[in-house]
Amino acid sequence: MKTLYTIGETAKLLGITTQTLRHYEKIGILKPKKIDPQTGYRYYAFNQFHIIDRVKYLQGLGLNLTEIGRIIGKGTVDGLIPALESEWQKSYKDLEKIQARIKDIEWYIEYFTYLSKIDDSQILYHLHLPKRYIIQVPCYQTDELADMEIRLAEAKGSPRLHDLPYRRQYGYILSIPELFSGTFQPVRYFIYLKTRPENYLPEYKELPSGEYICFRTPILKEKWDTTILKSFFADLPQPNLALALEFEDNLVDYQDAQYEVQIFRPDSNQTLL
Repeated sequence: MKTLYTIGETAKLLGITTQTLRHYEKIGILKPKKIDPQTGYRYYAFNQFHIIDRVKYLQGLGLNLTEIGRIIGKGTVDGLIPALESEWQKSYKDLEKIQARIKDIEWYIEYFTYLSKIDDSQILYHLHLPKRYIIQVPCYQTDELADMEIRLAEAKGSPRLHDLPYRRQYGYILSIPELFSGTFQPVRYFIYLKTRPENYLPEYKELPSGEYICFRTPILKEKWDTTILKSFFADLPQPNLALALEFEDNLVDYQDAQYEVQIFRPDSNQTLL
């Protein structure tokens, strides 16, 4: 068996480049076994191959060359275990971020395809919805839509709220009497949160879980038919919560956007029309 291998042979055998071996030498991780004083040719011994292989797999685990050089310099696993544990912690946090990103992507896919899945044969339909979390701001009768949006944007940008985990679906809490008269009159403008805030926030509200009576309409155009609503609720107590949730089908203009109106029913024993 050969005792020494040229830098090119070593690189080829171990699947790296000669430049990498020269870099290892430069930063002190691994010096050649022999350097020809006349030619400058570098040679490596077979018993150095495991060091090169170790550097490769430790890099694959996320350790940087400075850490690896320090660990190899100690020559024992005592310095390796803390570095691996630290990398495990970082990798696990990265995994949690990736999993959260996947959930966000799935949520937005559902958001942009939601209305296409609703059965158009029913004017009214019912949904059982989970508890939801929102940040809301007040709306006033003299408001233009821009006033509401700016008010919410200012709230979101405040130091208390700007770090909250938002999901970009906007909606309105509606005035019940105006809804039943065919008029769009919001009393609150809101945006969803992914999770409940840890601390008390006056702008925070929980939307209750339970049964909602729903219909779709471009609500900003005030074109919904109130007849069926009045008929459905004729023998029922007037609801105390109605929402209008925006579902974008255009990424530029929102005036024609479809909304799902959700009217909360604490008791839902009546059959839909």
